[in-house]
Amino acid sequence: MAKSVLVIGGGPAGLGAAKALGSLGIPTVLVEKEDKLGGRPVIEDYHTLIPRKMKPDQVIGPFVSDVQNNPNVDVKLGTEVEAIEGEAPNFKVKLSNGDTVEASAIVVATGFQHFDPKRKGELGYGIYPDVITNLELEQMFSREGKLYRPSNGELPKRVAFVFCVGSRDRQLGVTNVHCCRYGCALSGLQGTEIREHYPEVDVFCYYMDVRTYGTWEYPFYWEPQEKHGVRYVRGRIAEITYSPSDGRLRVKHEDTIVQRPSEVPMDLVVLVLGMEPSEGTKKIAKMLGLAQDPDSLFLVPAEEAASNITSNKAGVFIAGACKGPIDIESSIAEGEAAGAEAAAFIGAKVTA
Repeated sequence: MAKSVLVIGGGPAGLGAAKALGSLGIPTVLVEKEDKLGGRPVIEDYHTLIPRKMKPDQVIGPFVSDVQNNPNVDVKLGTEVEAIEGEAPNFKVKLSNGDTVEASAIVVATGFQHFDPKRKGELGYGIYPDVITNLELEQMFSREGKLYRPSNGELPKRVAFVFCVGSRDRQLGVTNVHCCRYGCALSGLQGTEIREHYPEVDVFCYYMDVRTYGTWEYPFYWEPQEKHGVRYVRGRIAEITYSPSDGRLRVKHEDTIVQRPSEVPMDLVVLVLGMEPSEGTKKIAKMLGLAQDPDSLFLVPAEEAASNITSNKAGVFIAGACKGPIDIESSIAEGEAAGAEAAAFIGAKVTA
């Protein structure tokens, strides 16, 4: 029987792994619980991806096509892993569709989930319709092609982005003290898109500090301000309320530069959500006995490994957002690396 590799998760990292394995001629089974490939960017209709400002079908679409059209890759949609028995190179994996997969190695690419903003009740999500998430703003753009207030369908005059909702927050305990990595940059991009299409709309970004990594600093922090007039306010949000007198939201915060409290009327507030390990990540970690960060519960590589995609369990490789916040293109690259590591582990012989 040919040596095969199981890839768990059909998002960016899983697609990268499956494409790499399939192109090497290695029999690969890709299991995805949703009914289509692409992960959250595709399933949840992201509008524009950072850092190259491209659409999901431009970045992820070619990987989906390559994987689906590769005869070496068996894609199982709407399917979950139910049980895993054995050790490498003899894993026996039971799937929810009744199939059993025998694999010599496994790539775990189970991704993340968005922080539930209802856990921060003072921000008014789920109470006031004009408090939305950055994901919902993406879907406004991608599905409807316009900006509006959910309460009345009108164009907002003032929009506020609230950074770090569910990130770097010790009030939530140790589980959410990590940075989401993407939020500052995406907010800069979304603020820019609003100003480009609706120059009459004022946009404000409320932040603790701004973390636009590497080459993201100019296009997603300075350019939104200098070219598009996005206003940045360093302040901690205490509460978001609603004023019946004018039908607008009130953002109550402490301006930490001028060191005084302030209350500002807004028409639309966008909560920039943190990232947490998905339920699938936690489930697979338990099945395989994978090491997790004791606080965040993201997967962590083996302590003795030189590679950050080598897990603590022989023959199991971890890639993408199951290990923590990461951008989409880096997630794809990690998936490709995990696929190559899995191929090397099973001793695959590749011929030209």
